[in-house]
Amino acid sequence: MVVPELTAEDLTEIDVNQPSLLDRYYTKKYAPDMGKDPGNDHIVAQHHNGLCVVMLPPTHPVHQGRVITKVDYRISDTCDRSVVTLSGKKKKGAQFVQDKCRLCTISCDDGSHFTVYACIRGKVLEVNTRLKTQPSLITEHWDSDGYIAVIQPNKSEEKAILKGLLDEEQYEAHRRSQGNHPEPPPAKRLCVT
Repeated sequence: MVVPELTAEDLTEIDVNQPSLLDRYYTKKYAPDMGKDPGNDHIVAQHHNGLCVVMLPPTHPVHQGRVITKVDYRISDTCDRSVVTLSGKKKKGAQFVQDKCRLCTISCDDGSHFTVYACIRGKVLEVNTRLKTQPSLITEHWDSDGYIAVIQPNKSEEKAILKGLLDEEQYEAHRRSQGNHPEPPPAKRLCVT
């Protein structure tokens, strides 16, 4: 099978306004001010299969000119979220988390630290271990490769798990009411058809 080469003319025909994969396949909800820390906002994106992805929105303080130096999934001496060994259909061995459980700590070049929380109840199926060696993925590709973790909610809670979180309109209203959140940086999107 021969794949045709793209020319400059082909690239001008790409619709740069098409929705991202996140917008097309996930229901996005926001958890503002996690850990009672103003601006420590999180996104929980739920796929139609029920799995949830935790990530940081572009309004989070890590996106405001800071350089991330470290992402540490070690929560305590006995708990390291990056050590996940799953087996079987029921994901035996997964770590169960509550909504206020810590997933990781992000350290920045200016000495600031941010704690990322689970935001929902469920089993941690995967954490993004690439962030240990490439922490800049959080800011460069926040809506794809820069995710923090994948969590599987209980089947009985799957539909209701996002009810306590804000939709995009409610989140924008919350940010405006706080008055201290900077505008998000412009989106970097590479669209390939």
